[in-house]
Amino acid sequence: MPCVPQTPLGPLVSRDLRPAPPVLFSRPVDRVWLMMLFTKKKSRSRAAHEATAAPLKATVSFIAMGTMMRFCAYGAQAQRFLENAEATTVELDRLLSVFSPHSEVSQLNEADGAWIELSAHTAAVLSEACDYSAQTDGTYDLAIGTLVNLWSASKQAGVVPTPEDIAQALAPCSYRTIERDEQGRFRLLNGARVDLGGIGKGYAADVLCAQARQAGVSAALFSLGTSSVGAWGEKPDGSPWKVGLKTATTADIATYGTVCLRDRFLSSSGDWEQCFVKGGRRYHHILDKSSGYPADTGLRSVAVIADSGAQSEAYSTALFVMGLDDALAFYRQRGDFEAVFLTSDRQVIATPKISTSFEFTGEDMGYHLLPYNY
Repeated sequence: MPCVPQTPLGPLVSRDLRPAPPVLFSRPVDRVWLMMLFTKKKSRSRAAHEATAAPLKATVSFIAMGTMMRFCAYGAQAQRFLENAEATTVELDRLLSVFSPHSEVSQLNEADGAWIELSAHTAAVLSEACDYSAQTDGTYDLAIGTLVNLWSASKQAGVVPTPEDIAQALAPCSYRTIERDEQGRFRLLNGARVDLGGIGKGYAADVLCAQARQAGVSAALFSLGTSSVGAWGEKPDGSPWKVGLKTATTADIATYGTVCLRDRFLSSSGDWEQCFVKGGRRYHHILDKSSGYPADTGLRSVAVIADSGAQSEAYSTALFVMGLDDALAFYRQRGDFEAVFLTSDRQVIATPKISTSFEFTGEDMGYHLLPYNY
């Protein structure tokens, strides 16, 4: 059956009930744990009071999915939980990466239209990606792999692909080429290739927050590279987690605003990363399927806040490609997410329901917050 909205291709497992994959291994190296340390000697009574007053904190940093992961958790089981969370993330990378010839996604891409049986996680993220592709009418499309591969090779070679090459790469780019049978197997038609780079980290954030809930940790924050964040609970002092929104300059690490998160997810898409310049024009990695070229819609970045990490990541890509007017029309139609837009002329627009959790701080850097009048 085709992977279109009329078919029952929603998530195989809901975000709240996704089973945690087994911990197949642990990594003895590249782990940095930072626990609460006391530099001054304390009396037994004071130490006991602080132990009960403040939950234990653990953090871990490691590389997976091609980026730096930074996780933080609170609670008596925080360290053990983060060990499992790291193993889960590495396992998802093993399943979903297009850069590994042994991943399940690579096996599907290389199957030449044959049916492939996939694990529960791979099947679930493919199903969600198909749903979001349909909801956005293909402005986010997981089956854009041939076009992504073309532009990746062009970036490495320092050239812009020819119109003929773009047309050839575009031909199979449609989520409608993905089929699933009654046994839960998948196949790709017409030479299509899937690329989960626009949803994989968000899906991982969903899985990790579900595991945090099941593990009984009191709070956790998952930063998956520079584009996706999952927040479980709130900080021990009752305040929300704060996430900064980066200015649209590669050399600038400043932020133009912050978003407060409690039990929510944030993903951002911006045009200043993974880009190259040719003939005075900058070519970035967010591709517009309608043209075959990097999206050029007057936006520099879009941040989406939602109850699902997979949704927030897929929508941030789709809204960037849509452009501001169409993105806001989509927002009014859906109503199940919030967003912050940064335009090429340094204007910031936030959807109305996020006004209480978004703090604008970019005025001194030449950014301007516009009222929502749409």
